[in-house]
Amino acid sequence: MDIARSTPDFLSGGGEMGARIRAYDWSATPLGPPDNWPQSLRVTVRLMLNTNHPMFIWWGPDLIQLYNDAYAKTMGPERHPSALGQRGRDCWDEIWDIIGPQIDYVMSGKGSTWDEDRLVPITRHGQREDVWWTYSYGPIDTAEGIGGVLVICNDVTAQHLANEALKNHTKRLTQYFDQAPGFMTILRGPDHVFEFTNAAFRALIGERDFIGRPMRDILPELEGQGLFELLDDAFESGTARVGKRMPLSLHNSGDEATRQIYIDFVYQPIIETNGVVSGIFVEGIDVSEQVRAEAHLRLINNELKHRVKNTLAIVSAIASQTLRGAGADAAVKIFQDRLGAFGKAHDILTAATSATAPIMEVVDSALAPHRTGDDRFRVSGPPLTLGSKQSLSLALAIHELSTNAIKYGALSNDRGTVDIDWHETSANGEPVFTFHWKEHDGPRVTPPTRKGFGSQLISRTLTADFGADIDVRYDPEGLEVTLTAPIENLHQIDNNGDS
Repeated sequence: MDIARSTPDFLSGGGEMGARIRAYDWSATPLGPPDNWPQSLRVTVRLMLNTNHPMFIWWGPDLIQLYNDAYAKTMGPERHPSALGQRGRDCWDEIWDIIGPQIDYVMSGKGSTWDEDRLVPITRHGQREDVWWTYSYGPIDTAEGIGGVLVICNDVTAQHLANEALKNHTKRLTQYFDQAPGFMTILRGPDHVFEFTNAAFRALIGERDFIGRPMRDILPELEGQGLFELLDDAFESGTARVGKRMPLSLHNSGDEATRQIYIDFVYQPIIETNGVVSGIFVEGIDVSEQVRAEAHLRLINNELKHRVKNTLAIVSAIASQTLRGAGADAAVKIFQDRLGAFGKAHDILTAATSATAPIMEVVDSALAPHRTGDDRFRVSGPPLTLGSKQSLSLALAIHELSTNAIKYGALSNDRGTVDIDWHETSANGEPVFTFHWKEHDGPRVTPPTRKGFGSQLISRTLTADFGADIDVRYDPEGLEVTLTAPIENLHQIDNNGDS
């Protein structure tokens, strides 16, 4: 028998599956002999056998199956080659809940389906496997209507797993970046579009809608502060740019209030394999607290210099008050005691080591070098405590006020006195701390022509450490100073953990 003459031309070729389809007894199936197949099925089978892409056909109400070599490689020995000529439901019962409705959708004339990277688990090689597919079901038309379904598909499991691994790797990197103490962000293109921000960056700048938007749109308040100019330069030159202690004024999220920060940073150009700069990797740290601490330290150092210059003058004043009308031995003893008290005040001012201190002790220690034993200081107030930073600031202020009183104020004569008191009050329903210094019976007071270092120290230090309002009044009857601060600020702790 001449096999070539008995085989329809549309079944020629097709490798293993072409041979199996030609050898199959189709007369025993609802399809009948290939010579009687409708033209649309013949064309589709011819297309399927002559492509290297996985393709599959369900035909007729029973969904009789045909497929090519490329599809056979995806099936496993459980279904290949037995799936050829088999009814679809019998072959794919384990996944019929997924594919059955899609086949019905196409066979009922509603159109085609498309699924991308979809999980359709199947049994192959003896075990149930998670398999991801990208596939389309399309109708095969006949003169009477839709005769079958053409499946064009691809097993994308390897690609899916690679993508998931990349996602997990990227997620881990993001977690690592979020745990970094410094801020990081990635900016793309000449417009510096945000691609990534870490937790430290968002905490520094504030939560905003960063991703996919240019930096100039997100942070317009930075225009003219030098940051954008450095970014543009780094991108255009392909050379890293570094900023040290750079001051920036930022708007708080949701309002127009500004805050000052200082940052150290590096703009590192991202250079692709073709040598083109595609973006900027930004890494840096917020050094605002260090800058403020350094400024405060400079203030304290200047005060120490100021105090050293005045130490001999203060000791001379103490000696003058002590030796006035006293016997030599007694005067020496009193003088030594007062110098010791002065040393204790220095200890509080320069080495506040305890977490808190009773305000009465702070005041008494600061006043000790200036007391003459004749009750010229009248001190009163409830038993409150101060943080170490607030104790130091208040001691500095009391020392400065006492020194001025000895030189120019109520303590510069024999009868002047100073009232010192503090108390808790309430303002707008919030508890408030008030500290009051009032001099009496000293020389007539006139406002100074300029603000001396001591006055600046009192104002700046107390304002910074207490968050206080300071009211200084040059009453002709005696200097009056009032400090007002939220009660919670008596133990205010800065970002370095120091109170």
